Amino acid sequence: MKSIPQNLRLICLYDGAGVENFDVCRIGEYLGQWFGPDRVQIRPEFVRHHLRPHGRMGEHTLESRARDICKTRIEDPAKPLEKREPNPQQLAQERKWLLEGGVNREVFYDGLALQQTYLELLVGEETSLEFVHIVFTNRLIGTWDQSDRRYHARVSIYGWPSIISTTGIVEGPAKPREYYFGLMAGLDEKDLQEELAGRFVDYSDPRLTELLKGYIMQAVLYHLIGEPFCDNPDCRLFNAHWQEQMIRAQLGTGAEFCHRHQKLVRELADK
Repeated sequence: MKSIPQNLRLICLYDGAGVENFDVCRIGEYLGQWFGPDRVQIRPEFVRHHLRPHGRMGEHTLESRARDICKTRIEDPAKPLEKREPNPQQLAQERKWLLEGGVNREVFYDGLALQQTYLELLVGEETSLEFVHIVFTNRLIGTWDQSDRRYHARVSIYGWPSIISTTGIVEGPAKPREYYFGLMAGLDEKDLQEELAGRFVDYSDPRLTELLKGYIMQAVLYHLIGEPFCDNPDCRLFNAHWQEQMIRAQLGTGAEFCHRHQKLVRELADK
């Protein structure tokens, strides 16, 4: 367990999710209830925030950031990342997405490489452990799994900064088994979605903000103590691999956390 910063100054939330059914202000209010509203700040999309206001437009230009993000694209999920020079079309896409928001959900990014790209933009006092940086994005992120030699979509990558994907929450945790069995049997996907409604998350899901509250707290706990997860399936910190597990942990019991983590979060919030 890491030592806890004696002065948690600020939790910075970067609003790059770009989806209507996600409300970053509600996430900020949720964190404010635990850690105090003065310790939470909502900011624009991460790259735009760290390029424009501070006048650091030398080597850290929008063009160079778009190029670096392009290099984190996964071309083949069955092969480890090979950083290649992007073609003009890819570079134009990334530049547009940084300026205007919105991405193609089918573009897949290496989450750890993307995290490193973001890290390079942090300078000065905000590199201190007193600052927590959490990036919300609609980019689909994944990590390479050495055991089965392929990339897997993820909801979140915790670290410096943490990344939480509103696309990943749909594509990462597995849907109910009946969904996959139905597809293999040739059933219509739309019919399956209607039949299993409520048991998995879709892009228009109105529960999205509530579902992500547990992930935001996992990110904060990872930063503070290096231990973001709980093995209790009714705790918001449960590391869900199936969407039904995630829905249960975030919405099922009405309790925020298990008894142990309820106590721990309160202790951390008081520091």
